[in-house]
Amino acid sequence: MRIGRPIIRGFRALVFAVACVLVSAGLHLAAGGALVSWGTGAAAAAAVASIGYLLGGSQRGWAVLLPACALVQAGLHVWFSAATGHLAHAVPSPAMLLVHALAMAVCAVWLARGDAALAAFVDLLVLWAAAALVLRLFRAAPARLPRAFTERALTPPVLRLLATAASRRGPPAFAFSH
Repeated sequence: MRIGRPIIRGFRALVFAVACVLVSAGLHLAAGGALVSWGTGAAAAAAVASIGYLLGGSQRGWAVLLPACALVQAGLHVWFSAATGHLAHAVPSPAMLLVHALAMAVCAVWLARGDAALAAFVDLLVLWAAAALVLRLFRAAPARLPRAFTERALTPPVLRLLATAASRRGPPAFAFSH
C-alpha cells in the first residue's frame, strides 16, 4: 500500500508513539504513578516510534495493534517507573494494570481507525491526482481534425439536408432579368 512509503510510514510511527506515550503517561499519573518528565516522555516516544516504524510497512488493524500496544504499555510502565526512581513499583498494582489495559485498548482502536482513515485519504489523493493528470493530458493535446470534417460533424443532419436544397418557389428567374 501507499501508506508504507517512508515519509508516511514515519508519520504513522510518530502518531503511534505520541498516542501511546501521552495516554500512558496521563493514565500512569492518574493511577498513582509519578509525573513523567518531558525528557523521559521524549525518550519513550523515540523508542516507541522506532517500533511503530518497524510495524508500519502496511496498514494494520486492531488485531495487530492490540498486542503491539500491550507490549508498548508494559514497556512504558517499566520505563516510567525506572525514570521516576520507583523501581519497586515495576510490578504494577491492580489499578495500574487496569489503566494500562485501558490505554492499550483505546490506543489500539484509535490507531486502527486512524490508519484506515489515512489509507482512504491517501487513496483518494492518488485518484484525484490521476484524474487531474488524465484531464491535463487531454487538454494539452487537442485532436486536430480537418476543417470540412469538423464543420460537417457539428452541423445536425437536418440542417445539412436543408443547406443543400435548392429553392423552387416563386417566379422563374428570367422574369427578373429585364
